Amino acid sequence: LLFLRINFVNTNKENFKDMNFKQNDFINYKIVKNYSLRENFINNKSIHDIHTFNFLLLYQKMGGKKGIELAKKNIFLWFKKYKYYRNFPWSEDYASKRFINIIYSYDFICSISNNREIKLINYIITFHIKRVLFDTKRKNTDDITSYDTLSLVLIECCKNNLNFNFSKKIVDMITSQIDDNSMHKSYNILEHAKFLNNLIEIKNIFMFNNLKIPKPINNTILAMTSLLKIYKHDDLSLPLFNSCNNNHNLTVQNIFEKEQFLKTKIFREFENGIAIYKDINKTLFFDVVKPTKFGYHKELSAGTLAIEISAGGEKIITNCGGTEGGGKNPNYLRYSAAHSTIIINNTNISEIKEKEINKTFPKDVIFSEKDNYKNILLTGSHNGYVKNYRKICKRELYIDKNKHFFKGEDTIMSSKTSVEKTVYHIRFHLMPEISTTVTKNKKNIIIRTKKNNIW
Repeated sequence: LLFLRINFVNTNKENFKDMNFKQNDFINYKIVKNYSLRENFINNKSIHDIHTFNFLLLYQKMGGKKGIELAKKNIFLWFKKYKYYRNFPWSEDYASKRFINIIYSYDFICSISNNREIKLINYIITFHIKRVLFDTKRKNTDDITSYDTLSLVLIECCKNNLNFNFSKKIVDMITSQIDDNSMHKSYNILEHAKFLNNLIEIKNIFMFNNLKIPKPINNTILAMTSLLKIYKHDDLSLPLFNSCNNNHNLTVQNIFEKEQFLKTKIFREFENGIAIYKDINKTLFFDVVKPTKFGYHKELSAGTLAIEISAGGEKIITNCGGTEGGGKNPNYLRYSAAHSTIIINNTNISEIKEKEINKTFPKDVIFSEKDNYKNILLTGSHNGYVKNYRKICKRELYIDKNKHFFKGEDTIMSSKTSVEKTVYHIRFHLMPEISTTVTKNKKNIIIRTKKNNIW
């Protein structure tokens, strides 16, 4: 911070015009509208969205002199207050998100600004450039997000220094975040879509500068788009694993619809991630992610072996997903009870801590698949309860390829011989439109869906 204080003497005179490469909008405008028209909203630290400068995109939609004045006023107020803060809101990738939003809004903000205001905006951008470069050098590769990567590309573009050698560094950052199946390692399909969208913007920046697009970037975009097309339910909603939500479904659809002739990806020798079975009538997702201590796994939910099922064009069994609105304890949606899985003694499979990488999680998550002529058997197991309860959990899922039929069995295996009482819950979260009836013998539940299908 001392380096940053003494280094900023003169405002950089770089030209930041004509630098908007935005493709798709993942901003939740309901949240932004709720705070952005209030006085002194930038003082609020509990709403993290404020500190990404997403409000600039709302002001652009408002347009006119009022929108521009609000944009300048709140940028200047924010910078005056948080300029030399050490941690939040300079932690994670907030600086990169702010830099991208200012650059993408630069022409709008400066359209009726005087020289003094433009000079201050240039200074704020330059300050962010220095801070982003300073912070990304100190980050581990797995902690550098796609927003960090996009901001680094934009910085080089602003400096007219984007070249093939720099593109190699970008490729390394990108490939470290993608698994062998071309899935983003957050195993959150919404984050996967955001990462893909940022890659497309990076590709457009290379094209804008008449540079050859690195082949790995092109291949990754195609593979991730193909995956995006298959990771959806029959009603086009997203599978709600690892805090995914359905607030941006139209934006996600817009990404893969642009590649309408691209074939969906076929998994071969699948071992880790969100397993999937899909045919013309039904879809099943199965969480068999192997957690690690790497940064891209810090938002994983405690939902190992959780499932989601849709059939006949509608979703039936779900998980709770995540929220973008915050609240007193948004992390409760990451607890095991918020997922359709088996739980021992009503405790989480993985330890959940806010803003920290999980320290306690299943060290062994084993998945296998047996594909027969008429049916398929998916099996997953984890040892998340071995340390506390000496138990191993296993889930087998039997799927009939030709009929509307699923069958599952959960098994709790003891790793020691002594007999003890084990309290367990198996939760199946149903969609809101579904009605249920318990049979007289209390051993079955009849499910009626919105389309009057009976299960």
